[in-house]
Amino acid sequence: MNSLVSFSLIAVASAFTGSQLEKLPNVQAPLKNEACPSVSILTGECQTSNPALNTVTISQNSSQDFIPTYAPRQQPAPANSPWTFLPECYTSENTTTPYCVFSHHGFAGGRGISIVTTQNDAIRILHKPAFAQPAVLEGVNNYENPPYTEHYFPGKGRGLVANKTLQRGDQIFASTPILIMDPGAYKLAEEDRLKLAHSAVHNLPEARKPAFWNLLDHFKGDPVDDRINTNAFDVGINGKSIHVVFPEISNLNHDCRPNAAYFFDEETLTHYVHATQPIHPGEEITITYIMNTMTRAQRVGALQRNWGFQCGCSTCRANPSFTKESDARLAQIVELEKKMDDWSLDSEATPQMGEALIDLMKQERLDGSLGVAYRLAAMAYSAIGDRWNAIKHARMSVEYLILDRGFDADEVWAMKQLAEEPEMQWSWKKRVDVRGGCGCGRH
Repeated sequence: MNSLVSFSLIAVASAFTGSQLEKLPNVQAPLKNEACPSVSILTGECQTSNPALNTVTISQNSSQDFIPTYAPRQQPAPANSPWTFLPECYTSENTTTPYCVFSHHGFAGGRGISIVTTQNDAIRILHKPAFAQPAVLEGVNNYENPPYTEHYFPGKGRGLVANKTLQRGDQIFASTPILIMDPGAYKLAEEDRLKLAHSAVHNLPEARKPAFWNLLDHFKGDPVDDRINTNAFDVGINGKSIHVVFPEISNLNHDCRPNAAYFFDEETLTHYVHATQPIHPGEEITITYIMNTMTRAQRVGALQRNWGFQCGCSTCRANPSFTKESDARLAQIVELEKKMDDWSLDSEATPQMGEALIDLMKQERLDGSLGVAYRLAAMAYSAIGDRWNAIKHARMSVEYLILDRGFDADEVWAMKQLAEEPEMQWSWKKRVDVRGGCGCGRH
């Protein structure tokens, strides 16, 4: 993992950056057989579709009442199908298999979901516990008594404000996506990709559509595509980068020093949001949209490019003297992380560096990233055979890493093992000099 990335909260990847756009295939490439009719996904045959259904004019109306000028193929699926409607599919000369929209009204207790991907990947998602074992979603999508209220902030828009005291680790909400979009669909002609996107929204349960249309649209282009690009998160599913839309977390505003963190559980297809520090009633709940270890100038630029707003958080609005000091601390954080993760014979890492890393992160109010600092400090203490300091820091690391990386993340598992049996871990006395030195850096 890139050293800089490892210090940041998992950033929202909702908008395509310029570099990403440059890598996208030519969406205007000519089609092969124009389209694959819905029935082809069941028969395995790609046939030429009705040309009348291939004509679409995208309206610029961004209201909830938007209706595309082509008729989505909302045909009920056979009783033995796992989907609510027959998949609508398209292909092009750039694809080896059709991309389709698969919709399931019964998913997550009737919350519903639409998935734009290939048949094979749809089946793989269908085999996830989220579909195959509905009981794993108990407690997810529960919004009966939320610990927050919606509030409008002049100049910033709506956001969520705590209505009770939240402590570190308290769950704010957990959501399943209403929309999953495979970026591979960009291999299609743009017209066909937009048809799939519009059909995906059209096929959602009626009770879920307002949540999509209430999402903000930054780019002011196609009303469906714009809402997806503005609000989607980039997550990993079955080893692929996938874009997913969770309407609830889209209500959380950005802060470079947020008080909440989030992670995505791939098996349950659930996005969790937890408090990373005490949040008091009346205080806004915030997350970071970006890698918040970037300098102020980098953060401001990224937010302006990708979301179209000037960051107004207290860290970005601070006096230039404070900003300069903050940037200097961030540079030291990155440097320390790199040194601490160096396990070569020439390593300069020491437990003191680990303690300095923790203190610098606390000073920068990077609470969501403290799990990494405690992990590196725990391993540094383990490397010199300091059992109880290794256990102490490993326990702290587990608490913070769960909030940022997830319940079953590899790093969480490794720190649990270190906390239980430090002497049995590969890092134990790794930096003790065989000649009798302390192993505390270069001699």
